[in-house]
Order: sequence, then C-alpha cells, then structure tokens
Amino acid sequence: MGIIGLEKSHSLTQSLWSSEQIRKGERQAAAACGMAMFELMTRAGLALFELSRDRWPDARHWWVFTGGGNNGGDGYVVARLARAAGIRVQLVQLGDAEQLSGDAAIARDHYRADGGAIESLNALQDTPDLIIDALLGTGLSGDVRENARRHIRLINQTPAPVLAVDVPSGLCADTGRILGESVEACMTLSFIGLKAGLLTGRGPDVTGQVLLASLGIQPRLQQTPVASLMHWDQLRRQLPRRRRGAHKGEAGRLLIVGGNEGMNGAVRLAGEAALRCATGLVRLLSHPAHAHLLNLPRPELMTAAFPGFDDWHWGDALVLGPGLGRDVWSHDLFEAAYEVGLEADKPMVIDADGLWWLACRQDDLPVRRPWVLTPHPGEAAMLLDCNTAEIEADRLAAVRAIQQKYGGVVVLKGAGSLIADEHHVRLCHYGNPGMASGGMGDLLSGIIGAFIAQGLTPFNAASVAVCLHGMAGDSAAKGGGMLGLLASDLLSSLRSLINQHDEHDNKHSDPDACR
Repeated sequence: MGIIGLEKSHSLTQSLWSSEQIRKGERQAAAACGMAMFELMTRAGLALFELSRDRWPDARHWWVFTGGGNNGGDGYVVARLARAAGIRVQLVQLGDAEQLSGDAAIARDHYRADGGAIESLNALQDTPDLIIDALLGTGLSGDVRENARRHIRLINQTPAPVLAVDVPSGLCADTGRILGESVEACMTLSFIGLKAGLLTGRGPDVTGQVLLASLGIQPRLQQTPVASLMHWDQLRRQLPRRRRGAHKGEAGRLLIVGGNEGMNGAVRLAGEAALRCATGLVRLLSHPAHAHLLNLPRPELMTAAFPGFDDWHWGDALVLGPGLGRDVWSHDLFEAAYEVGLEADKPMVIDADGLWWLACRQDDLPVRRPWVLTPHPGEAAMLLDCNTAEIEADRLAAVRAIQQKYGGVVVLKGAGSLIADEHHVRLCHYGNPGMASGGMGDLLSGIIGAFIAQGLTPFNAASVAVCLHGMAGDSAAKGGGMLGLLASDLLSSLRSLINQHDEHDNKHSDPDACR
C-alpha cells in the first residue's frame, strides 16, 4: 500500500482516470479480491494517517473536516487513528452526521465508540498544526454550496498545511475546473488511480504535491484510462540517436517560417531551440527588413527572406507561425508555406498566428493533415469558435474536439499540457509558473519541429518536446528562481537534458516544500 509520487515512472502513475471509472473499478476490483468496501475505506484512512505522520511528525493538533460521502468516511478513519496516537483532533462534519449512511456511517460510529467528538465550525479552537480536508469528494459536479464554502474559506484562511483526501474540496476531479470555490491544499493523496483533473486546468493551482496510494487494487482496473501521464525517463529513450559516422544532413533539416517586422525574436528563439535539440540544419524564413540580421549572434542559423524565396522543399519539416503576424505579408507567407507543406506532404508545426490563419481556413481543410497544432487556451477557443473559459472548463474535451475537427496532433498548452492524436491523449506534469513569459511557445514549436525533422512521428515528437520543454523550465528555475525566467534561459538546459543518461524525473524533489 506504498505511497507513490508522480516523479516515479511507475505502472500506477502512467494512467489517468475519470472519477466514475475509479468508482466502478474499485467496486469490481474489491469484489474480485473478496474485499469489503469498508476495508478500502480503512486502508485509505491508514494511508492518510501514515503520510501525515511522515510529513508532519511534530503536528500534535489536527483539524479534520468531513463531508457526507465516502470521502468523509476516510476522514473519520484518519481522525480515529490520530486520536489513538495521542494527537489532539477536532473534527467538523459538513451537514448532519446522523444522515451518513453505509461505510461512512460505520466509520463515524467507530470514531465515536473510541471517544471521538463531532464539533461545530464555531467550536474550533486555536490554530492547528495540520488540516485534513475530507469535505467533498470526487462525485462533486455542481458548484459548491454556501455552507461548504464557509468551511472551505476557513481552511484556506488558517495558516496550517492542508492535506486533501483524494481531491481538494471544490475541484472537479475529471476536468480540473474549480466549482465555485476550492480548498488550496499543500498536498493531495489520490486513491486507487490518479484523476485527470488533479494535473490540468486549475488542478495544479490547488492540489500541491500529488501522491498516489493504490490501496492494493489499482492493477485490477480493466478499463481504458482517459489519458496517459508522461515521464521523462521513459520518453527520453525516444530521443534520436546518431551513428558515429553521422553527418549533419542525417540529423534533419528544419525550415522555420514567420518573424514579421518587430517579431523577429520569435523565429530566432524557435531556431536556436531546434539547434540545441540536435537538428543538423536550421533555416529561418522571415521578413526582408531583418532576415539578414537574425544569425549575427548565432551564426549556425541560416536565413532567408520572403518574398523571393523558392527553396520550399529544402526542409524535412516546417514550423509555421512564430512571430508571423496578421497583415498582408503574413497572409501571403502563410499561404505559400501552407500549400507547399500540404502538396509535399511535409510535416508541419503550426503555432501562434499560424493558427489564426488556419482558423480562417477551417471550412477548407485538407483530408490529410500532417501537422502538429500548438494552441494556448485563447488560440484553442479561436479554433473551436468558443471562449477561453469554455476551453479551461474541460481541457481534455477541448483537446479532443480540436483534434477531431482539425486532425493531426494537437498540443493544448498550459498547466498540465495535453497532447492528442486520433487515439490517445497524453498529459505533461512538468513545468512551472515562471514559464508564463513571452517566447516560451516559440521555443516549444522549434523543439517539436526539431524532433520531427530528425525522424520522430509527430505524436512522439510533440510528446518528447513538451516534456523536455517543461523539464528545461524546471531546471532553469532551480538555477535562479521562477520569477524573471526567460525563454532563452532554457536553451542550455535543453542541451544538457538531451545528453543526460540519468533519470531527471525529480519535479517534487523538495521534501520540505510542505513542512
């Protein structure tokens, strides 16, 4: 019943599930094992207790908030165990404790039989050393009601670490949407299997460190997960390898198209990222006002200007959009690159204003679409003719909808970036808030293009690139902090990471983060 962190590339941390899948699967698995459901609740409470004692060994006063479902039952179990260990426990029940039923009622009765009291919200005294959030579970679908919000606000206003049971109360476990108001946890212990909403959308804002306790039955889930969680130590095995006698022509040729006046930095960043990811040759096609200047600080880049460019078939892959703009020049450049890419069946990465021009052509899309689209939520809304809030309300549904409409591979950027093709969705849990700065998306488009040019399939190239991009951001942030992080700060980390042969899956390496 060991507890597993996301940094471990374990069979149990490779799949993401919906809450309904877990509910059905746990009952089927428990029945197959001849295990009563209350035994699962007892195991969950024990896992919470052991984790709490391990992470906060000096916490001698706990607040435990319980709700009306099995999540609340977990809270009663952990409260009973804490009292037995000599910890001062104040337990608050949301709603009427007498209305509990099933296993949660059994857990309540055991807690009371051992001398445990149920207190009112107003009776809470002093500041606790630890708060256990077992208010609302994974079954929550509508907005949090006012009574629950009062409890959530008190939890968030209290200066004590918060351990969320399965999911922070108020967070939709399936989508990562906050349902009106949410507990802001320091740590979340998920049971049986990881829920997708913990790791995308607003989930990363409120979950803190996410850990998993399988309770001994997860391997028995016989369903198709909603997504796969990516791990760098596995994906890095797909990095292109070079033979000892390789020459630059074998390492791929990448043409990067964009860079309107005033936005030449975008193609430059994409180009240098591609070089740092081992592409043999990179050419930047941009506005004649500055095309000849782009490689002055980086002479390994080749340059060309549009109009007047006719070597469209030079590259093995094409990146279209960084710094492209939306004027007549950008329209003509987009059309030229787009048509040549489709005619030659050349794999393309379409980003930034390239997506805007693509959306203008959404009624005239080709049957075969050899591209990777990389929208942020605002661009995703444009592609689907909706608003950003609708995208963020269900990012998994959004990335699938874009893929179904436009085909190819889609990368929906943001916290918990998603990569989808026709059959699969993958989620990346690397990266940090410091990466919310200009040029990060240009960098990513160059990395994806680099790996496509070197022979990876678009889906695998996008997957490797998104993880590498996030890992490089985390590495750069460790060196100088998140605030003020620049896209160019990631370049040296990119090179270091693709040359490392050790595991780098250590996103949550700070054991004192929640102490």
